[in-house]
Formats: sequence, structure tokens, C-alpha cells
Amino acid sequence: MKQNEATDPEWTDDAPAPAPDTRLVNWHEAAAVIEILSLKWVLPVLALLDNGALRHSQLTRALRIDTKQLSRILRRLQEKHVVLREVDVSQRPVQVRYHLTPSGRDLVAILADLGSWRRHGPA
Repeated sequence: MKQNEATDPEWTDDAPAPAPDTRLVNWHEAAAVIEILSLKWVLPVLALLDNGALRHSQLTRALRIDTKQLSRILRRLQEKHVVLREVDVSQRPVQVRYHLTPSGRDLVAILADLGSWRRHGPA
């Protein structure tokens, strides 16, 4: 006689709950990162800053994005410690450049691995 879900001990309420996978215990943190990455323009900004520090105007021209929208994205990435705003007051006019923080570089590396996984992993 074939067992079904009703008679299979694995499906009964008495079955012990499986131990959580320790790699995703803090899934809330992963969800917060995904929320940031899902914002429009975040990935293109990260890709450009991965090549080195850029000024606001350089990012605006490269992305063809509204300056207000870019400012919002950069501010959000600064709040999350992904991008650093560096002000050089020794020059006139004052130079402001944006670059990736160490955690921002780590994030870009993870995204590169994710892209590689997509190309070579399961479809």
C-alpha cells in the first residue's frame, strides 16, 4: 500500500521541525540588501563606481539620469555605507567625488558572482 501525505510520518504535526539553514538565519538582512538593489539606477551606479571614483556630473552624464534622482540614489547608498562621498576642499571649486566603500566593493563582487552563477548555474 502506498503512503500519502496523510499517513506519511514526515507530514504529521508531530514531526520535528527541520533545523534552520544557518546561512539564512538572518534572512532579514538579505531582504534589506535586495530592497536597496531593487531601486532603479542602483546597479548601474555601482557598476560605474566599481571602475573608480566619479563626480556627480560624470555619473549624471554616463547614466543620463536626472540629477535629483541620482542624488537620492547616492544618498541612500551612503546611508547604507555602500558609497562614500568625499569632499576635496583644497581645490576651487570644491571637488566632490563618490566611490565605493570596502563593503560596497564586497557587494559588487557578490553581484559579479551572482551574474556568473546565472550564466553557469541552473537555468
